Amino acid sequence: MSSNAIEKALWQAISNPRQAELLRENPGAYLDGFRLDECERALVTSWNVSGMAARDVSPLLLMMAYTAINGMDKMPEYVQRIHQ
Repeated sequence: MSSNAIEKALWQAISNPRQAELLRENPGAYLDGFRLDECERALVTSWNVSGMAARDVSPLLLMMAYTAINGMDKMPEYVQRIHQ
């Protein structure tokens, strides 16, 4: 498994408002456009940021994507999740 596919999916979502909306509203459909295995899909759809970080996904990208998709007011939740 590689962090590249997860990073590509997250980067594209934060780079394009339409993609961000699709990830927010229908993560399964959004992720169909990327070569992710079932475990990687589960990490992204559940926003398991600590699990993604453990697979060497960039922590900065994780924070940017989490707040872009979930809102800046969810930053405390992100901090809790990254330390799990």
